[in-house]
Amino acid sequence: MFIGTDKLTHTYMPGTPFASDALKNISFSLGRGSFTLLIGPSGSGKTTLIQHLNGLLKPTSGKVYFDGKSIGSDKSALLSLRRRIGLVFQMPEDQFFSETVFKEIAYAPRNLGLAENKIEERVFKAVEQVGLRPENLLDRHPFHLSTGQKRLVAFAAVLSIEPEVLILDEPAAGLDPAGKLMLFNLLSRLNRIEEITILVSTHHLDEVAELADNLVVLTGGRLEMAGKARDILARRSELQDLGLALPQVTEIIDELAARGLPVCTDIYSLSAACNEIIRLKRVDQS
Repeated sequence: MFIGTDKLTHTYMPGTPFASDALKNISFSLGRGSFTLLIGPSGSGKTTLIQHLNGLLKPTSGKVYFDGKSIGSDKSALLSLRRRIGLVFQMPEDQFFSETVFKEIAYAPRNLGLAENKIEERVFKAVEQVGLRPENLLDRHPFHLSTGQKRLVAFAAVLSIEPEVLILDEPAAGLDPAGKLMLFNLLSRLNRIEEITILVSTHHLDEVAELADNLVVLTGGRLEMAGKARDILARRSELQDLGLALPQVTEIIDELAARGLPVCTDIYSLSAACNEIIRLKRVDQS
């Protein structure tokens, strides 16, 4: 098991009249180099789960594993863990505190005790990874950037620790369509080219369904489904019964099939839908 949980339960305010089980007996595992979506409606426990994966929260019971070892509470072990697992919160740009982009991205590698030349290398590499140009950017105040640029700088700050795993909580929140496209192209590139293991927590499938190798589905703090993305997405009625919407393009394809068109319904992206419609047109013309 590269990263995962075994019978993980988390109770907020245990032993009080306000005790609430946010996670209930969760067991799942992810492979190295995979791209996984953690989906579920608001309040399903997604954020609580991902905060366990780099030790920000401690289980009430059960275990969390990384690279074959159980995550404990030893401070030095947790520090080492967080150098390998980068966690990006919703609206990460709200957590900026440095007066320049360079200092913001350099903060984590400087805390690792790296030499100044190594810190600079890390900063420029991270900026390049997210597709930003350092010219006229690194000396600017982070709050003077556009929303999309702020989000990319926040990602660069996490990438500067050179993590093996990147976990993102609703990363598209607040972004316009162009910003979402840029973001998910970036995540795809980091996964396919940089071979970073990625876990994205979201309740929207439209932008990311085609990128995922695996899906993990939570509702009410319970694990409902886990497995290969296409296998889970094929369980249309079950997902809808859980209050989860399929990608809009999938719903359109399903409607075409319901009207008698001989379309392949195993489609979850716009590009795949376009290819299927072109195929149908060619068949019709032959």
